[in-house]
Amino acid sequence: MLRRRRFNLSLTNLMIGALCVAPICAPAADGQHDWEYQATLYFWAAGINGETAGGADVDVGFDSLIKNLNLAFMGAFEARQEQWSLAADLVYLNVGAGGRGTVPVRDTAGALQVSADVKTKGWVINLAGAYTLIETERASLAVLVGARYLDLSLDFDWGLAAGGYGVARTLSASQSSWDGVLGVSGRVVLDGRWYLPYHLDVGAGEADFTWQAASGIGYGFDWGDVTLLYRHLAWEFGSGSALGNIDFSGPLLAASWRF
Repeated sequence: MLRRRRFNLSLTNLMIGALCVAPICAPAADGQHDWEYQATLYFWAAGINGETAGGADVDVGFDSLIKNLNLAFMGAFEARQEQWSLAADLVYLNVGAGGRGTVPVRDTAGALQVSADVKTKGWVINLAGAYTLIETERASLAVLVGARYLDLSLDFDWGLAAGGYGVARTLSASQSSWDGVLGVSGRVVLDGRWYLPYHLDVGAGEADFTWQAASGIGYGFDWGDVTLLYRHLAWEFGSGSALGNIDFSGPLLAASWRF
C-alpha cells in the first residue's frame, strides 16, 4: 500500500530574475496603441511544502540553501496593447543539501526516519492572456485565462546508512503536470504613488487543483515601480501520483522598469 511522503523544503533563495509586465498603454499619434512592456527583477524568500507517496521529510533553511544552491532563476514577460495582454512566466530551481532530509525505512523495531541528502530540481511555467475590464485612476481589474506547467523531482541519498537496513541508497520521486487556469489581477491606488497590487488564479487539469495568490504594496516612480509582495503557488495531486500536495510561498521584493 502506498503511503504519502512529506517534504518541507524551505527555499529562502536567490531566485534571481524575472521579467514581469503590466504597462499602461498610451495612444499613438495615428490613434493606434503601441505595444508597451515592463521588466522586473526580484528576490523571492520562498519555501516549498508538500507530500510525496512514501514518507520522506525535507527541511532546508536559508543558511543551508545559500551553501547548497546550484541554480535558481525566475523570468517572465508580458506585452500589452490597449486592454489586451500576453504573459509568460518561468521558474527554474536546482538545490542540493547534505543531511537536510529524512527517509522512512523499516527494521525489526518498526519504521524509522533516516537522515538523507536531498536534491530538488524543477520547472514552473505560467502562460496567460488577459483582458482589462476596469482601469481608472483609483483601480484596475483584469481577467486572465492560461495554462500552468510543473515539472519537479526530488532525489534522496542516505548513503552508507542504508546498508544497515538492507535498502537502496537512493530514492527519487518526480511529477509533471499541465493545468488550465482562470484568474484576476490588478491594483488599488492608495494615495499618490502608493498602491496595492493583487493576483489570484485557480485551475485544474493533470493536477486535481492548482492555485496562485499574490498581494502586497507598491510605489511608483517615473521609471517604474518597487513592490513588496507575498506570493503563494500550490498544486494538489490525486492518489497514484508520485508527489502529493506541493506549494511555494514567501515574500518577494521586486523592482520594475517600463520600456
